[in-house]
Amino acid sequence: MNISCCHGPKLVLKCISDIYPKSYSLFREYGIFEDKCSNTEEDSPSYTRKLPAREAGIYALYPGVNLDNALDFIVSFQAIDCYLNLLCSNIKKKDELLFSRLYLSLRDAVDPKRKISVGYLNCLSNEDITTITKLIEKCRNQVVMLSSYNLVITQLKKFIQIYSDFMAYSHLNKELRDKKIEEWVNRYHDENTGISKGEMLAASASPLLIFVLFACAHDPDLTKEEIDNICAAYFPWICGLHALLRHFVNVNEAMQNYSINLTTYYKNLKMCEERIIFFIEKALESCNSLKYPKFHSTIVKTMVALYLTEPKAYHGMNKLASTNIMKKSGSAARFYYNLCKLLRLSGRL
Repeated sequence: MNISCCHGPKLVLKCISDIYPKSYSLFREYGIFEDKCSNTEEDSPSYTRKLPAREAGIYALYPGVNLDNALDFIVSFQAIDCYLNLLCSNIKKKDELLFSRLYLSLRDAVDPKRKISVGYLNCLSNEDITTITKLIEKCRNQVVMLSSYNLVITQLKKFIQIYSDFMAYSHLNKELRDKKIEEWVNRYHDENTGISKGEMLAASASPLLIFVLFACAHDPDLTKEEIDNICAAYFPWICGLHALLRHFVNVNEAMQNYSINLTTYYKNLKMCEERIIFFIEKALESCNSLKYPKFHSTIVKTMVALYLTEPKAYHGMNKLASTNIMKKSGSAARFYYNLCKLLRLSGRL
């Protein structure tokens, strides 16, 4: 059966006009996130800034996916992630074991065979436990309907563990955080991959692989080869690029509040700029091995445009780096840059 693949400007506009409003509407239903996980109405005229990972919703438009079901999973999973982030940030005693146990909820969300672990944490209120449990159950309701769930679950759990480890360590106090992250990345890093330890961390810091594995598992004809190709494209290249761009535009904020920023692993801004360009090239190249290359390459180009049209991308020395990245990203990437710029000016982004 031939399945149409939406890509290019049509995919971007459909995401902005359809996915973003539906995602925001779902977050509004939870209520708890109105003040906790996003800016207020007065802080930003655009609801897209309130989405914890605006890039994630686009996977609800993956070929052959039921949009509403996929969005229910994506938003619920992001909501768990956001809620855990808030809990860890607000806990005064930075306890590694506690944070790791909290992040088990992400594993619980994709594995219905597991007991929901959050109910065993005495430090949480009944409201916290109820909220997280409901979100986990929402995710599970969608996971059990996946045609090829059994093919993706191993890789899904593996990457969620990597992502959860990074997130749990990132909430520790700086001295212990840096020590634990260094020990952790030394276990996973392979010099033969051509990426640095900091870039390995960047690939671990983006949840996009989780959402694309969920989306592709709707395909009853999914093969192990396609799963392997997706994992190789997203980890490290597309996930790494996503995290590097996010940290690049937010570097000043991170320095002010002492949170981790992965671009500080580079010796200087020029090296950061060159490596982001390298990641863009590798991410686009890796899309060619996937079943729907134009879908994935649209995501990569749009991701670059979304971040580099943010005003923060042009603060201080970032202005020169952002300009150089766009110059060297090719005419297609510049098209998406101009599109996103226009959408920002019109208030749609």
